[in-house]
Amino acid sequence: MRAHDQMVEAVMERVSAQVAESIKDVITNTVEQALTTNLTRALLESEFYRRISEDMRDGLQSIYKEISSAAKKENGGPEASPQAQTNQLFSEASMQLDEVRVTLEEATGKIMDVLELQMVLRTKAASHLKDLSARYANDKDVKALLTLEDNLGNSLTDIMTHLSFQDLTGQRIKRIINAIQRIEATVLDLYLSTGLIIKAREENPEEDFDALEAKSKQKVSELKGPTRDASQNDVDDLLAQLGLG
Repeated sequence: MRAHDQMVEAVMERVSAQVAESIKDVITNTVEQALTTNLTRALLESEFYRRISEDMRDGLQSIYKEISSAAKKENGGPEASPQAQTNQLFSEASMQLDEVRVTLEEATGKIMDVLELQMVLRTKAASHLKDLSARYANDKDVKALLTLEDNLGNSLTDIMTHLSFQDLTGQRIKRIINAIQRIEATVLDLYLSTGLIIKAREENPEEDFDALEAKSKQKVSELKGPTRDASQNDVDDLLAQLGLG
C-alpha cells in the first residue's frame, strides 16, 4: 500500500511540474506578446508624432527662409536677424497698404471736392439754359445744350455714387493690414514656442509636456514683452538652433 502511495505521489509531482511548466510558458508567451504589441504601438506612435513634429518644423523653417530671402538687403551690407527681417517684412507690407489707403482717401476727397464744385456750377448753368430755352424754345442749339447739360449732370451723379464706395475699399485694406499683423504674431509665436519646447525637451526629457508648454509660452511672452529681460541674442540663438541663424 505504501508503494502505491509513493507511486501516486511521484505521478502527481510529475504532473504538477508539467502543469507548472505549461502555465509558465503560457504566461511568458502572453506577456511577451503583450509587451511586443504595446512596444510596437508605442514606437509607431512615437514615430508618428516625430514625423509630425519634423514636418511642422520644416514648414516653419521654410516660411522663415522665404521671409529671409525676401527681406535681404540690396546694398550688400550684413543681413538682419531672421526675427528682424520678419518684423521688417510684415511691417513694410502693413505700412505700404496703409499708405495706399491714405492715398486713396486723400485722392477721393479731392475728387469729391471738385465734383461738388462742378455740381454747383452745373446747377447755375442749368438755370441759365432754362432762361434761354424760355426765350428761344425752338432753337436747336439751345435744345442740344439742354441735352448735353442733362447728360453731364447724370455723369457727375454717377461719379459721386461710385466714389462713395471708396470707404468700402479703405475698410477692406484695413482688414488686410490687420490680417497681416495677426499672421505675423501667430507665426512668430508658433515658431518661438515650438523651438523653446524642443530645446527644453532636449535638456529635460523627463519633464511633463504640459509643463514644457507652459514654460515655453511664458518665455515667448518674456521675449516679446516690452519689459523683457532676455536680449535679442536669446531670440537669435533660438532661431539659429532651428537652422535659421
